[in-house]
Amino acid sequence: MGYLNNKPGSIEEVAKNLSKHTEESGYQKMFKKELEKTGKGIGSMSPKEKKDFFNMIDKKYKKESDGQGTTMTGMKKTKVETEPKINYNK
Repeated sequence: MGYLNNKPGSIEEVAKNLSKHTEESGYQKMFKKELEKTGKGIGSMSPKEKKDFFNMIDKKYKKESDGQGTTMTGMKKTKVETEPKINYNK
């Protein structure tokens, strides 16, 4: 296995470099934050606790994503008119 790890351009090296540049989505960040607040792992929760936890996550995530936020570039989202009015001069 040392060959693949040391060879420049190996699959492992490329995957490691790609993973450096990926960012977590807002959902993932919020999920981890809320999971840390509970102090438990998903596996140690009872079925009712799991259901309540995921319902809470869904509600919070929908609240955050309802308004106009930012795009992947960090710019503010703009509303796009999907059915513009066209006036013809007759």
